[in-house]
Amino acid sequence: MDGIVVAFDVIQAIGLIGALAIMTTAFYQSPSIRRLPTWYMILGSSATYSLSRLLLAMAHGQAGPEPKFSLCLVQSALIYSSPIWLLAATFAFALQFHLTLLYYVQQYTGKIHRDNKWLPISTPHIVQRNPEQFYCHFTNLIGVSCVSIFSVVFAIGSVVCEFKSGMLLYRHWKPKNDFFNQSNGQVSINVMIRLASFSFLSISSVATCVVYLLPITNFKIFMVYNAFLANVGILVLGLNLSIIRMWIFWKRKPVADGGTAV
Repeated sequence: MDGIVVAFDVIQAIGLIGALAIMTTAFYQSPSIRRLPTWYMILGSSATYSLSRLLLAMAHGQAGPEPKFSLCLVQSALIYSSPIWLLAATFAFALQFHLTLLYYVQQYTGKIHRDNKWLPISTPHIVQRNPEQFYCHFTNLIGVSCVSIFSVVFAIGSVVCEFKSGMLLYRHWKPKNDFFNQSNGQVSINVMIRLASFSFLSISSVATCVVYLLPITNFKIFMVYNAFLANVGILVLGLNLSIIRMWIFWKRKPVADGGTAV
């Protein structure tokens, strides 16, 4: 098997295992590691993102004869829907972080006020293993087009929320430690930086969909680049000192007050 294909599979596997391990740690130790609900949504969508690209490898279908149509259909659907879910989750987290920040700077009350014919299943050639043998995909441009359109919408929403949150934190720089303590670690500069970094990596990863519209015959390097960015983002957002300490001192009794960063 091609070494680049193996590298792609390893990166995706690390991302999947990392996301699940971080979520499990945070959930198991939830009294001492507090997270916004949408944080779990991002980690879950990241795990699905990685898993969707591993299905063909798990079925030993990256080499040899063309894999089963049913497997290709499922993977193709996940390949193009998971990036949309990932950026939608990123937008949801950015929005919740912004509203939480507004609440602690006393500019928000905590409430929001009011002021099958589509699936060509009868044409098996619609999905197949891609020429690079990484995974199954749609043979037409509908998948790439949907990912591009929805991703742009959610990416803009995320960037707007993050920009507004950053400006709020800048204007309320002195009491930032008070916000951290009052929110039990859910609002902090550290979270803001990691969220912005995750958004940048996710947007950069999904943006490679544009490459598939270009007259290029070898996409292997772009696919590995895409996998690397997406899975580094999982570690950037999910890992912090509270998670690392929990792994190192797993059997140690959690601290009673448990004020830790998101």
